Amino acid sequence: PPPPPPPPPPRANPPPPPVRGLPSPAPGVNAAAVESLRRFGGPAPARKPAGGLFGLFGGAAAPAAKGPVQVDTSLPRHLEAQGAEVHQLGARVRELFAAGQFGDALGVAERRLDLCRRTYGSEHAMYATCLNDVATFEQVFARYDRAEALFEEASKIQKKLLGQGHPHTIATLQNLAALYTAKGDAPKAEAMQLLVQALQLSSSGGGDGP
Repeated sequence: PPPPPPPPPPRANPPPPPVRGLPSPAPGVNAAAVESLRRFGGPAPARKPAGGLFGLFGGAAAPAAKGPVQVDTSLPRHLEAQGAEVHQLGARVRELFAAGQFGDALGVAERRLDLCRRTYGSEHAMYATCLNDVATFEQVFARYDRAEALFEEASKIQKKLLGQGHPHTIATLQNLAALYTAKGDAPKAEAMQLLVQALQLSSSGGGDGP
């Protein structure tokens, strides 16, 4: 009789499943920037309390205890459909981020930014939120100069319209701290975190702030 067939080779252990909501970096994506997004909370809905990448991909935030300035997203009737599309695109950006499709997410975020500018104007808090969207993904692709410029533009709008201690304004400064961390600029990251902490303390009534 013929000899018995050799035993099959041992099967390699399958790779562990990815952590849900924290996609692995894809080719061309800056791993340090993605890790920074993970540490700072990822694409959290805008109604999450300040602390991390807050206010991205969504609408207005819930007010803090002292009642910060509300973000008015009301529109004339002829622009209401465009306003609804702005919010729908924000939800799509979140979905694409969660799936690790960073390039597609950036494309949708760019579309949303342009639509938001035509709907709300470039001096509106919603436009600042959309700037944050695009800046976040520019950071993921290590285009730090543009990301920093967009975060700074968003911060300028928020300080003017909402005030320095508003959760949205503080959140954008947190995003800048995350950017500096991803760039490896520890002194700037530390200085920005100290500013964030001072503003949070001041806005909560625990100090006079800077």
